[in-house]
Amino acid sequence: MVQGDEDNRIGIIKTKGLKTLTEDMLDYWLRIMTPIFPENAWIVSHFSNGNYVIQIDWRLENNLHQPDKRSRKIQIIILEEAIDDYLDKNKAEQELSDIKMKRWISERYNHFNPDHGSHAYRFIPTDKWRISKDVLNT
Repeated sequence: MVQGDEDNRIGIIKTKGLKTLTEDMLDYWLRIMTPIFPENAWIVSHFSNGNYVIQIDWRLENNLHQPDKRSRKIQIIILEEAIDDYLDKNKAEQELSDIKMKRWISERYNHFNPDHGSHAYRFIPTDKWRISKDVLNT
């Protein structure tokens, strides 16, 4: 068994000292974000280079000539520094960070225009929303 295989088997994503980021925590973040977006949103997440990346888009349903037109893509990137800072917090501080993250994403979404002029589906614009430790601490 290669080092790390055992961790992947039990759902451990990242370990920092005695603190551990698990799949359950990432699933929890998805659960608190999902209600912000339309019910038909397509949400995919993965861990990449220490960052947690969530990609979101949905069918717009606002154009009779393009019934399958998708929204602009949203890519939420929870930076590694924010994850490390989150892991250093106690439970009460983590809960406050969760509230701040949800509020920050909601505010961004409320000002987000999902429509775009692209007719080629492979060139749909992507908005990148980076969540740093400052977002979770202010």
